[in-house]
Amino acid sequence: MRRAVTPSNESVNKEALANRLSQTLTKAFGRESDHQGDHKDRSLARALTVFKEMKAAGRTWQEMADRLEREFGTTLEKDQLKALVR
Repeated sequence: MRRAVTPSNESVNKEALANRLSQTLTKAFGRESDHQGDHKDRSLARALTVFKEMKAAGRTWQEMADRLEREFGTTLEKDQLKALVR
């Protein structure tokens, strides 16, 4: 027979619980190294800002593509990158 879950008298730190749950799900559904720094901004706006900064600094398309894959977890072809940066 299963025991019913009873509420605890201890208060629950929601942030700690959310972090722990996130870590558990990451381990269950993917490699930990795939999700390091999951709390980084991975928005399109952030990616566009990074690309424009890299273009202004004279970085190559390959360097941009490498950084996109490393920081944002996705890949684009050179023509796709060019279209975004323009």
